Amino acid sequence: MPATPENLRHQAGPVPGDATRYLCAAAWLDRRFRAQLIEELVEHNFRIPAPSPGTDLVRVLHEALTARRWEAWTGALCLLVLVLGSPFFGVPTVVLALAAVALLGIFRGAGTDRLDHRLGLEVERLEVERLDATRRVPRGRQRSTTGAGLVRRLLAAVAVLVAARLVLVGYYEFRSWREYDYVPGLSELTEDWTGYLDPRYSWYLLRDQGISAVLVIVLPWLVAAALRYRIRRRLAAFTDPDPGGVPPPEPKGPRAAWLYGRLREQQSGPELLYRKEAPLVGLGAAGRSWRMTFELRPSADRAAGGRAPDPIDAAALYRAVAARVRALAHDPAYPEDPLRGLTVTDRVFRPSLRHDDPGTWLGAMSGRAGGQVLLEPAWADLLSRTGHERLRHYLAIRVGSWNEEVVVTVLVRATTRGGLLYLEWLPYALGPVAQAYHVIDLLGHRSDLEHALNALGWSARSLVGDVGIAVGQLRQVRASRRRTARLRARYRHLVRSGYAVDYAPRLSVRELGASDDFQNIFQAHDVQRFLNTVTQRVFSAVGDELRARGYDSGAFEKQAQSITNVNNGGVQVVGSNVHGPVAGGSGSNVNLNEGPGT
Repeated sequence: MPATPENLRHQAGPVPGDATRYLCAAAWLDRRFRAQLIEELVEHNFRIPAPSPGTDLVRVLHEALTARRWEAWTGALCLLVLVLGSPFFGVPTVVLALAAVALLGIFRGAGTDRLDHRLGLEVERLEVERLDATRRVPRGRQRSTTGAGLVRRLLAAVAVLVAARLVLVGYYEFRSWREYDYVPGLSELTEDWTGYLDPRYSWYLLRDQGISAVLVIVLPWLVAAALRYRIRRRLAAFTDPDPGGVPPPEPKGPRAAWLYGRLREQQSGPELLYRKEAPLVGLGAAGRSWRMTFELRPSADRAAGGRAPDPIDAAALYRAVAARVRALAHDPAYPEDPLRGLTVTDRVFRPSLRHDDPGTWLGAMSGRAGGQVLLEPAWADLLSRTGHERLRHYLAIRVGSWNEEVVVTVLVRATTRGGLLYLEWLPYALGPVAQAYHVIDLLGHRSDLEHALNALGWSARSLVGDVGIAVGQLRQVRASRRRTARLRARYRHLVRSGYAVDYAPRLSVRELGASDDFQNIFQAHDVQRFLNTVTQRVFSAVGDELRARGYDSGAFEKQAQSITNVNNGGVQVVGSNVHGPVAGGSGSNVNLNEGPGT
């Protein structure tokens, strides 16, 4: 095979889904993820959304609302079948059908908190573990020792007794038909209350109402299977790298249209909010930060010539760093390198507790440029010069890799006050989407007939769980709408009364669906490579700017070398001598033999 870029992509395999597609699948697969997403973005819609790098919030929210609406309609249809079936088929028929379905659910373990994947055998072979409700980390299957488990075992024992009675009734009836010419009918058995205790009553009820009961079971089964079929086709569309395979998000009603438009405006803006408990929500896990401070002294050449160095401020340093770091994205020698997607933008963090409406202050420092919302250069320079303690201006360097599943964000801040240069570095790494949501990759390309057969089979196997989940969505939708209306009214009251409102987000959709660990060692190495590369480029940009303006860069270079050594797991000793062994890095230690002089 010739070594060409096309063959290189072929050797790399098919393009996997990106973070947006996996999170859209999570809205269908994980009911807890869906509920938390709707709570944050819909019920508390007055909050400013947290940044979700590489993720289309509108797309993910639309899938969550669509999934909840489909399941709620399925639950309504199932209830309609049971309610309308009571007078048509008879109450005994419905009771008998519910008893049969309930007994089936007891043995199948219906009502557990497993991940609701709804995909079928492909996912079962992957052995997707259920998620913990609070920590959202995979955990192994555990046997239930709670009261619910004891109740389930008790009901299972009752089911065994009922089944045994039906077997005995069938045997008794068979003997009676063979040995006697006359067998009493159902009306004769129920002339008094003792007839209901006769075993033959159970047999007559099963014989006369059995077909109707089966029909009552079949109708919800077909409704639940239709939902599974639609979900499988929807999830299969997320496996196609062609964006046209998934329909665009169309809001249902003016309220949803307003919410979608608001999220599109706010999800990628440069103005972010912070609160005391969680200042930076949405960037991922914090890495090893560093800070350096040194005196700005003239270089030896300028001092010997009696010339003062050129003035320098934070705005000039930001421009120098941005130019040098952006050059990493324009290297034509490596067209497939993730650094080609590197971006450098300005970010400003402001307090979230305000007395006035966000429309009067949010976005006032930003403007549109080429389809993007960016911080105005005049505001960026002003923030760099003033250094307001409640407004923090950073230069945000972002690198997305593995189809935006691994995102590295570095916040750089510089200030020059009183002849001192202060440089701050805050790295964050956002891990990949949880592996449990990658199960859609196993669907592959299947026909509609295969999806239909799979849906029918798995709906018959998990009928109780499907119907219970769908009916439960009705209650959840009603409760969510009541909370949304109550929170909206409370927010309006607070604004009208002049109370302060906290507009900061409580969670990030991207962080909510992220895994705590990398999927492989290559992702961890890529993160480290990005951080080391950007670190060196920032150091070189600041050092060159200092030298070009006539400053002595010796103190800066010493501190930069110390930071580089420590970040690489080594030990840097400045200004002193060390006699004896030295160990550095995570988990390092020194073992000394016991003896004189040790």
